[in-house]
Amino acid sequence: MSGTRPRIFRAEGIVLRRRNIGEADSVFTVLGTDGRRFEAVARGVRKTRSRMRGHLEPLTHGKFLIAAGKSLDVFTQVETVNAYRTIREDLDRSSAAIYCCELAERFTVEGEGSGGLFALLRACLEALGERPSPLVLRYFEFHVLMLTGFALQLGACALCGCRLPEEPALFSASAGGLACRACRHEAGIGRLVSVPAIKMLRYASQANVAQFCDVTAAGDVLADLESALGESVVYQLDRRPAARQFIDDVAALRRQATAGGESR
Repeated sequence: MSGTRPRIFRAEGIVLRRRNIGEADSVFTVLGTDGRRFEAVARGVRKTRSRMRGHLEPLTHGKFLIAAGKSLDVFTQVETVNAYRTIREDLDRSSAAIYCCELAERFTVEGEGSGGLFALLRACLEALGERPSPLVLRYFEFHVLMLTGFALQLGACALCGCRLPEEPALFSASAGGLACRACRHEAGIGRLVSVPAIKMLRYASQANVAQFCDVTAAGDVLADLESALGESVVYQLDRRPAARQFIDDVAALRRQATAGGESR
């Protein structure tokens, strides 16, 4: 956080990440309600008797009293607004939520606001608390791209701008959306996505997360959405989010457990 500020100020946001420093301190990365990402240190938070212990954790929506510091601001008081306990108690939900938090961090620059991002993250965490649908992640990916200046071109060809007929189309992350038949070669590597998947992508821009998750999507449609949006995220970040591997590992464990139960 930068600029002229009072020595003590209030903030509110969702904790995205923590990193430990020294013997008992931790630095927390927070997405504020204004969409700005900031960091502050909690002194002694890892001590058993710390009053902030348990209130300052990733996946926690909190209100903070912060003292301005020379190198790092310092948390002095913390009040929990929502601890998202349902998410914490379920591995599928928590892995998905950690992924959303990582994207929120990686798609923002410290101190620079991204309007609507806090509301998006809060809405998706609340949705994950109600049901661990993969569509929550697809909705978050779609909107984090849009809010940070990487909106997908879905209404017309991303390269020539021509109207797209109602048929499967090539989705190219490098082109930034769908490509018509004439532009497929220019679009480069991509995935041919089905008409139902294209309709779902377009619907994401109009619906809220609850409405989007109410849609019943076939397995091939879910695969198209995951591929198109996941590749777009990787292309813009120039890396695969670390939490994506965590989600894959959890899914693999779930499949192993299911297979083990069926073999008994």
